[in-house]
Amino acid sequence: MTVWGAWPAKEGFAYVSDESGRPQPWFQTWAGERRMFPVDGAVTRLAWRPDGTRLLVVTDVTGGQDYRLAELDPETGELEWIATEPGIRREIGVPYSSASQPYSPDGRLLAYATSARDATCLDVYVRDLTTGASRMVLEGDDRYVPVCFSPDSRHLLVLKFHQNTDQDLFACDLVTGRTRHLTPHEGPAKYQPGGWNEDGIYVCTTEGRDFLGVALLVPGRPLEWIATPDTDVENVIVGPQVVWAVPQDQRTLLCTSETTLELPGFASQPFGYDGFVPRFAEERLLAQVGAGDRATEFFLADLASGRTHRLTDFSGELPDDLVAPETVWFTAADGLEISGLLYRPRTTAGPVPAVLTIHGGPEWAALPVHDPLIQRLVRAGFAVLAPNVRGSTGRGLAYQRLIYRDWGRGDLADFEAAARFLRSLDWVDGDRLGVHGMSYGGFAALSCLTRLPHHWGAGVAICGPADLESDVRALPPTWNRRVVEWIGDVDDPQDLARLRAASPLTHVANTRAPLLLAHAEGDTTVVISGTEQLYRTLTELGKTVRFIRLSRGHLPDDREERDDLDAAVVQWFRDHLGPRPNGAETTGEHQ
Repeated sequence: MTVWGAWPAKEGFAYVSDESGRPQPWFQTWAGERRMFPVDGAVTRLAWRPDGTRLLVVTDVTGGQDYRLAELDPETGELEWIATEPGIRREIGVPYSSASQPYSPDGRLLAYATSARDATCLDVYVRDLTTGASRMVLEGDDRYVPVCFSPDSRHLLVLKFHQNTDQDLFACDLVTGRTRHLTPHEGPAKYQPGGWNEDGIYVCTTEGRDFLGVALLVPGRPLEWIATPDTDVENVIVGPQVVWAVPQDQRTLLCTSETTLELPGFASQPFGYDGFVPRFAEERLLAQVGAGDRATEFFLADLASGRTHRLTDFSGELPDDLVAPETVWFTAADGLEISGLLYRPRTTAGPVPAVLTIHGGPEWAALPVHDPLIQRLVRAGFAVLAPNVRGSTGRGLAYQRLIYRDWGRGDLADFEAAARFLRSLDWVDGDRLGVHGMSYGGFAALSCLTRLPHHWGAGVAICGPADLESDVRALPPTWNRRVVEWIGDVDDPQDLARLRAASPLTHVANTRAPLLLAHAEGDTTVVISGTEQLYRTLTELGKTVRFIRLSRGHLPDDREERDDLDAAVVQWFRDHLGPRPNGAETTGEHQ
């Protein structure tokens, strides 16, 4: 079971879980009683009205990321749909995140962004909850998303989300209609707001520095720095106190100007990605806390006493032999230091096969939280290395931007270094290495198999870009304004040649290892045509390949389908990397 986010209310808290088979809203009282509210589609986000009478639900009905909005009555379970037109994307904050507050403090207004006017942009609207009328307050020339309101509900803080490494903040005056640019700057900089109180706007920002620090932003004044450690501060939380979250290896520290509390695991991601952002529940903090060897659980943290209290017991569903990862470091050929999470199986029967699993994004991170597929692989006797290669978050602005316009070049050196690191371990069988990834991780796996073929005995690529040109042309329209800086310009002949040279399809004939492919027909992020072409070409070449067609979306959101896919991945590696009884080889299949 997977959970995402915790939204506290007076009687308890709401969260998203796939316990019923697909992500749905759940409510748990502080005493532990739970209830699910069925909603069409896969629910991605929740937010309470300030008075707790309604719960905003963001849901993906089709799998095409045209998110729809509804308000749920927690007493009756009834839904009132707010925005349901198909083919339009709506956001109540940064995409895939959970840290914003779309309701005004006085409970009268709801802010959201929509691509209804222009499919390549997000405009910001405010809905009057009394009359039901909506009005545009900012017309976008890029992706603009609402973050929160001022304490008096007069101003709306809006984030221009140009890149994952380049943002800007604006304040919309809802009385005069004027918009003020709050963060003029040169070059890329991150601005990640955590809240707005009477002092001003608290942000995590890289303005003038490489790592995210905490600062107070008051319009018209220079930033007032609050905390500037030599690591990324991933969230600032504004409530009865101002608290910021700092990573410490596989744990999270909650810090104030006077105290520090260590949570029993990992609890913070920038913008609240994957639901990892603490929130105030009156004087205490409600946090989603994960660890590699147990389920993600919800905790209450008391900063005054330094105590934490676990509210859930999802680990009871899991096997009792889960393995915690070790944080490791290795060096790429160009001298870049790379970290990773290394899982070692409990078996002691000689050198074991290993799987390199590469996260998506690419601006994401391998997190020290329970991963069902990784634990299945470890239980099957495989070592697993999950690296944070160049482009990953959590290592500062410069490290994250190393992947920009460099897909399939510099990162290839990191994959090579990861393979060599695995081969250097005396308890790993360096002749039985596999590689796996989803989304960008799928591209990475395909790059490994087609351009570093000598390292791998088997591979799995799920919804991975096989042809960068076709994928750039087919990316979601709201990504159009960032793609040239991020991946490349398909209308520039020199850039197009670079993209083609970096595409796995260009090098497909080099593939040696058996390859399992999976992709959904309705994937609106990475088109399926590249995977289909890859499969046809490998089949014509007589290579060992299998293709699983998924039901919907970019990544599986149906729990049963995801479990079936994980089982197929483990079996694929068992068949092609596992022990060979009596020295026999296992043949692959064309399907």
